[in-house]
Amino acid sequence: MRTWWGDDSSSMSIHSYPPMLRPLNPRQDLLVIADLIELCFAETLDQSGREYIRQLRQIAKEPSAYWIGRAGNHFYAPRRGFVWEEEGRIVGNLSIFPFQTPHGVEYLIANVAVHPDFRRRGIARLLTERALDDIRERGGRQAWLNVRQDNLAAVSLYQQLGFSERLRRTHWQYLSSSSPFHSEQFDKSSSFNSRFQIRRRTAAEWDRHKQWLLSTYPQEYHWHLDFHPDWFAPGFFAWLHNLLSENRYQHYSIIRESRLIGIATLQSHLREGKALWMACDPEWENEAVQGFLSYFLTERISPEKVTLDYPAQRATQALQEAGFKPIQTLIWMQRPIEPPKQISIKIPSSKTF
Repeated sequence: MRTWWGDDSSSMSIHSYPPMLRPLNPRQDLLVIADLIELCFAETLDQSGREYIRQLRQIAKEPSAYWIGRAGNHFYAPRRGFVWEEEGRIVGNLSIFPFQTPHGVEYLIANVAVHPDFRRRGIARLLTERALDDIRERGGRQAWLNVRQDNLAAVSLYQQLGFSERLRRTHWQYLSSSSPFHSEQFDKSSSFNSRFQIRRRTAAEWDRHKQWLLSTYPQEYHWHLDFHPDWFAPGFFAWLHNLLSENRYQHYSIIRESRLIGIATLQSHLREGKALWMACDPEWENEAVQGFLSYFLTERISPEKVTLDYPAQRATQALQEAGFKPIQTLIWMQRPIEPPKQISIKIPSSKTF
């Protein structure tokens, strides 16, 4: 039986935890973890989730390919975490990812998965409590996680553990094969489209573009994305970065009656498809999104697949009318981790796990 510091912010108690909970061994556990994640999230995995599992398996089968940090364009192999092992197999998992942010190192708790046959036994709670303790031991002061908004049991658990909601984000996807073009809906001669002008962004518009980007993708959120505002900037630095990263950015200014109301960026990667980034004047957000998506469809610049990460419950009608479909909405939750103020030793009662 091992012990760890408890997670009460006002005091620190030594608790016992069972030997079934052990640290992750990345070189030995990844293949089983990939299978467990796939099993637990089979009904909600999108294409990026399936690609993540594929890369986990690739690394697990080729140990020489395991590396710290990135694999591909924006893939992170888990270096730290904890697993729950019973009956000779891993039935629970949690991964911990450190990220450098403007406020220092913060930690993302992810891949919390428990085999269906072992649920409702407090395994997810113990894994999360152990992760919080590990973050504290490393001097971490902020822990983040995300959970689907329809997973009410998990939301309740994390709230009990001291996490609070910071923001909600919806992941949208456009597939041309499942979103047929309707010319009558987006007629270029319509009075709606005649009020808008779409053109390439100019360097003089960058300051406003950056302001809107940071409003839509705030620093406390975008640190985990393959995103940095400077990559959208005009100039040599952004050009060089994008060349080396195999990214291409096309920036479109959205003009209404001679006023700039938004800028849309279509990001293309040679292997990972296309992503849309919308940055709009808050007063004109709905019209800016609708105006660009009208152009997006009528000019046929849309590729086979486009993804968009956007604040939940914003521009929903315009996106749906253009054929974008919501894949999932995630609640991003944060928990401050304070250093212990005092230490009290408690002898735990026996408990069956």
